[in-house]
Amino acid sequence: MKGQAPSYWIDANTLVKGLFIQNSDQRMILDMAACNIVELHATNKVWNTILWLITNNMKINGQPVISGQELGELKMRLPVFFH
Repeated sequence: MKGQAPSYWIDANTLVKGLFIQNSDQRMILDMAACNIVELHATNKVWNTILWLITNNMKINGQPVISGQELGELKMRLPVFFH
């Protein structure tokens, strides 16, 4: 019987690098979390930072390219528990 995966707290920098830089250590950590090898935790402030980054930088002609619903889906799909 396996025990619970070790858990780690991550910051916004780790999450951003993991999402946007392939072959980085941060991406490897996110991949490991997606496979339940580790468990990742972050504060709600980290999610707010990601939300701010996406909504302010991913626009076409001044309009966001990602809807609020899609942002909610992204949050649910990330292998991170936000507290």
